[in-house]
Amino acid sequence: MKTRPMTTSHSSTFLNPRSSADSAARADRELNAAIVSADISASYEEFLAIVDQFYADDVELRSDSSPEPLIGRDRLKSRLFGFLVPLHVMAEIGGLSVSVSERPIAGDSLDEQHSQWSLELMGVTGRAVRVSWSVRRRWRQSRVVGEYHYDHQQDGGPLGISDLRIPTFNGIEEVE
Repeated sequence: MKTRPMTTSHSSTFLNPRSSADSAARADRELNAAIVSADISASYEEFLAIVDQFYADDVELRSDSSPEPLIGRDRLKSRLFGFLVPLHVMAEIGGLSVSVSERPIAGDSLDEQHSQWSLELMGVTGRAVRVSWSVRRRWRQSRVVGEYHYDHQQDGGPLGISDLRIPTFNGIEEVE
């Protein structure tokens, strides 16, 4: 009688937690690279497309500064839209310089990815404000299912209208 040898290896990501963690780490790196390389002065739509590509329909977002979670990709896109459109206009028309950077943070859980983010806004006057925060993401397959923002910090005061290049109605651009 011929018998089949039993195997102990599993190629399924579902069965192998290390493979699942590797997949989450790879997807997180891809998401972070997409965010950093997107250009807000050219378009805000690219950021909304990133949400469609990487976030689950039922994603849950939390923050240490807000007690209520934001649930759902559509709600996330709506919140981002309200932030990104003015930022896009100030960058495209007002000359605001926008720079985003990210660096990974070592985590202690296989199913979570951590990163430190920084957003710097610099006006045409040279005045700048930098906002930084950390993010912890939980992944399921290639989609973010949970995201938590924490450790928010701000360096520099808010920028004003004088920090932008605003076209006037007579066609001459002025900086106050």
